[in-house]
Amino acid sequence: MRSSLAPGLVRLAARNLLRNPGRTLAVLLGVMVVAGTAFAGGLIGRGVSHAVTRGLDRLGADLMVVPEGAVEQTHTALVMGLPAAFYMEGEEALAEIRSIEGVEAASPQIFVETLASSACCTGHLMLVGYDPATDFTVKPWLRHELGRELAPDEVLVGNHILGLTGDPLLFYGSTFRLAARLDPTGMGMDETVFLPAEAVWEIAARSHELATEPLEIPQGHVSAILVALDDPADAPAVAEEIAQRLDGVAVITAGQIARGVADDLGALMAGLVPITLALLVIALLLFLILFFAIAQERSREIGLLRAMGATAGQSVRALLLEAALLGALGGTAGVVGGGAVYALFKEAIMVSYTLPFLYPPPGEQMLLAAGVVLLCAAGGVLAAAGPALRLARLEPHEAIFAR
Repeated sequence: MRSSLAPGLVRLAARNLLRNPGRTLAVLLGVMVVAGTAFAGGLIGRGVSHAVTRGLDRLGADLMVVPEGAVEQTHTALVMGLPAAFYMEGEEALAEIRSIEGVEAASPQIFVETLASSACCTGHLMLVGYDPATDFTVKPWLRHELGRELAPDEVLVGNHILGLTGDPLLFYGSTFRLAARLDPTGMGMDETVFLPAEAVWEIAARSHELATEPLEIPQGHVSAILVALDDPADAPAVAEEIAQRLDGVAVITAGQIARGVADDLGALMAGLVPITLALLVIALLLFLILFFAIAQERSREIGLLRAMGATAGQSVRALLLEAALLGALGGTAGVVGGGAVYALFKEAIMVSYTLPFLYPPPGEQMLLAAGVVLLCAAGGVLAAAGPALRLARLEPHEAIFAR
């Protein structure tokens, strides 16, 4: 007889959830909000970390040398892809950097901010001109994915830029063809167009006749110098050496980029974590109130089960199972809802906090979702344990005639 009680308890727990739908729905919504907030927070944390790792790997540089005062613009351009344009003298700086011990390679880049006018440009984008002779960031990808160099009228675009291979793109009146698209990184490179520096100079020269506004770049100037080191651990020392030797420049390390993102993420989490904890406390209180009421209402039912031969543990298992089901249902709904809401507002959140984002692999997302659901179910069982244990201590006749 006892073995036949288990399926009955499962049916009883499921049926009991529908006895008072209003009360059950209130608890379900509380758990759903907690689970959705927790899942969105976890997704943001893992997505930002994933994007930083992928983006810095794609950048391929240990240091970036930029004009003094352009650090914030550079960070925003690298992280979010917001167009930026600033320039510094290039030839002397390159020679000086290459002479420093520990520097393996140094390559210049030119940043161009396009105009939004359709008569001039294909959208408001950031162009990055690289030097094919010295580049160590764009060319390896081209060799691996495209198998060749870019033609004079071709460009390489970030993953978020619209268009198909061969489509025309207009920059300051000059037309280029889309040759290939980079894999997603979650960082600013997804919003960037790459082309040889020589093509940038040609765009600038032709823009006086073809564009609504000419592109002006000081002759011999560059926007940034990317530096690769023999030993990445020497980055702080080499950065200090460059800053001492060159006037009017700032040196950004890969670690500074990662720390800047971590600080921005911390600012977001500083607001999100207290909200999640407050919601969690509210949800646990709702569980406690609900199951104290349920235990009181069903004491006679539990007493009858005990009189029929059920043990104390079996007699309250339906309450705990009911709590686990309610927590799991709320957790599942919260994961689905939290993921959907975050997808709708992802761009606004990332821009507001200057954060990169790249969805983690599906397996990692599933593990995160499963963890949230399991925690919700465990939280429900924990909250219901007090009322259930209190009921289990009653003798069958006490439970049947309890008021």
